[in-house]
Amino acid sequence: MRYSYKEKEVKINRREFLGFAGVIAAVLWTGAYTVTDLIVDRNKYIKMRTAGLYQDDEKQAKRQSHHNQSLLNMYKKMNFQPLSPMAEELFHTHYVDRSVL
Repeated sequence: MRYSYKEKEVKINRREFLGFAGVIAAVLWTGAYTVTDLIVDRNKYIKMRTAGLYQDDEKQAKRQSHHNQSLLNMYKKMNFQPLSPMAEELFHTHYVDRSVL
């Protein structure tokens, strides 16, 4: 019995393959670069915003809410005390670690 195996014909030559692979690589690189650039910009804006908030906070004469007269007036007007269940529900948030953004 004779072995008769014929390889599949390749319909693209080496030069066309390299050109096609180069185009695909360029498209993928451009997309990855754009996504990376967006993430870097986002982190930069978050850090700038945080720095601005800290700078504003340092300029304030009263930085603690229990010394803030407008907040104390609001508690009095709404008829509940700081750290009461209603105050906890309305004003206090839960910490979420976002340092890995």
